[in-house]
Amino acid sequence: MKKKSLITYRHFQIIAMIALSVFLVIEAFRQGDFNIFFEAGKDILVGENLYTKIYQGWLHYYYSPFFALLLSPFTFFSEYVITLLWLGLNIYFFYRIWEVLSDWLEINLLPITTQRWFFWGSVILCVQGIRDNIHYHQITIMMVFLTLQGLDLILKNKEWQGGALIALGINIKILPIVFFPYLIYRGYWKGALSVVLVWMFLLFLPAAFIGWEYNSFLLSEWWDGINPSQKENILDFARAGFGSLVTALFHSEEGETQPIFITQLSMDSIVFITNGLRLFLAVFTLYFLRTLPFQKAKNNLHRFWEVGYLFLVIPFLFPHQQNYAYFFVYPAVVYLMYVFYGKIKERASYRMIDLKDIILLRVLGVSYLMMSAELFLGTFRDFYIDIRLMTWAAILVLVVYSNVAGRFSSLPKKKHSDFFENTKK
Repeated sequence: MKKKSLITYRHFQIIAMIALSVFLVIEAFRQGDFNIFFEAGKDILVGENLYTKIYQGWLHYYYSPFFALLLSPFTFFSEYVITLLWLGLNIYFFYRIWEVLSDWLEINLLPITTQRWFFWGSVILCVQGIRDNIHYHQITIMMVFLTLQGLDLILKNKEWQGGALIALGINIKILPIVFFPYLIYRGYWKGALSVVLVWMFLLFLPAAFIGWEYNSFLLSEWWDGINPSQKENILDFARAGFGSLVTALFHSEEGETQPIFITQLSMDSIVFITNGLRLFLAVFTLYFLRTLPFQKAKNNLHRFWEVGYLFLVIPFLFPHQQNYAYFFVYPAVVYLMYVFYGKIKERASYRMIDLKDIILLRVLGVSYLMMSAELFLGTFRDFYIDIRLMTWAAILVLVVYSNVAGRFSSLPKKKHSDFFENTKK
């Protein structure tokens, strides 16, 4: 008779929660980006220019006046306590992201053990992005949550509420704006209208508390900081995205170059290449949409595929992106796990799947090692940054995603959970 394990999944959960709590308590002591948000919340109450002030010696505040005002009441409490609450809130956001994604894929129809393997597998595959967002007290997890939860509400015919959440994300950090044209293309008119109205409302809402003139001044300064035509946004010395990659490849700053430097190009050439790559990703979206405008996606699986792509390309499209921005790949990674799991179960063995799928799986494995290199060999962290390792890894994920998900979405039109019927027999 098989001996029953003394350690149950419940025990594992308790141990994981204790370890996570200790990790958050320790991380809350260090200075991160949330401390910049916190200071901006103080500064907006005394009329400071949030966008020219230097924080923590060399950093800037790139978020909306509304976000600073939203945080201002919390600045009257202990900064450590509020930071710890912020990190805890990010853990909640992450779990809600998982719940929405698993609901879209109907993972709850799979055996409970398989569901658990899916969850922890997704954590392991994106552990670098999750860790970076906690370590640097970042906002990326909240951006994914607001957008994904907003889309989920829209799909459940709560378009006004869903659009409001997406508008909140756009107001705070502009990045979710890529989903606005998607809502129009798919004919979610009320959701798109809600995005516009709530976004405009949030832009001018701070004027009721800090005055029209000061709010208008802050909006103007904010735009100057994020305007793509500004020189500092063209020559992008951040660590991620196409702007950063092209700058590292083709620009020498006073004779200093990155290891991947090829040759010096003019500013106009760098702008042309960068914007050309961004335009390619924008046009490539049509490959994922696969239907005429103003029609809904073919099925839930197709919808997940196209939404995952939009999340995946966000770090490529915008300037000032850092490595923690690659948490945006999380929905795409969950989708790829689902696809490859289904293919392997259908063929009953990894060795039986198509050669092309085996190659793509191995490429995905290489991208995981590249994205997690800092965890495995942190000694060479500066080198990884200099060669833009995370950006190359994300390009590999994009290549895999375009191939695997595209063929999988064209399976016969039936309830996609039927694909796993053999796993439930």
